[in-house]
Amino acid sequence: MNTHPSLKKDIEAVLEQLQRNWNRMDLKAMADLWDASDPEPFYLPEEVEKPLRDWDAIRAYWDKTMASIPRLKMRIWDIQAALAGENLAWVSYQFHWDAVAEGYAKPVGADNRAVALFRKLPEGWRICRYAEAPLAPILYMRKLYENSVDKDFF
Repeated sequence: MNTHPSLKKDIEAVLEQLQRNWNRMDLKAMADLWDASDPEPFYLPEEVEKPLRDWDAIRAYWDKTMASIPRLKMRIWDIQAALAGENLAWVSYQFHWDAVAEGYAKPVGADNRAVALFRKLPEGWRICRYAEAPLAPILYMRKLYENSVDKDFF
């Protein structure tokens, strides 16, 4: 991998902050982890059909999320980072989220994957492109069946 010594550590620090911000539902702090000077951001959460390609759309999505999910917890692991240019890094990671969400009688959660492009700015690495890559339905079903086996079966 084309890395420099502190790249993974620096990216992990940003993602740890992202995790804390989601867990606190702190939209302002979350937005601060993005390169706000980018005129063409790209954001594709799993539950949105088409990518969000401007700041107004991204902020509207975050506002709607905050209004419909009063509690969320996220856990991030398996962070991989590689330089993609002088000031760009290609990042992938796994994450799990749990949420209390409007319209659901019980909390919901899922495992997911993400890929992101980070840009190095004077204040540190910031996200500029982001996409979530959920598992295919057949993989979700297999995990459901595997996780449904009684503990005393083994």
